[in-house]
Amino acid sequence: MPKKLPFDNIAEFVHSLGERGKTAKALDINPRTLTTRLADPATFTLAELQRVAEYGHTDLITVTMMAEHQMKNPIEPPAPALGRPARQH
Repeated sequence: MPKKLPFDNIAEFVHSLGERGKTAKALDINPRTLTTRLADPATFTLAELQRVAEYGHTDLITVTMMAEHQMKNPIEPPAPALGRPARQH
């Protein structure tokens, strides 16, 4: 059973994880690649989705469902916010 999170789409979920550059580094991808993935979740690889799930302390099913929801309901991904507080682990 997927976890219930306060996000419908993967872009908002990833945005909630903290500064985009640090998140990209934690996911082992280039920040530009992360921006591409957030704009078009169909470009995520399965391994990347798994890393998003692990970094966000959730499960792959939940992350996959958020990506699928965003593919069916496209959004403008949140802009990387300067000065956003770092995510607390």
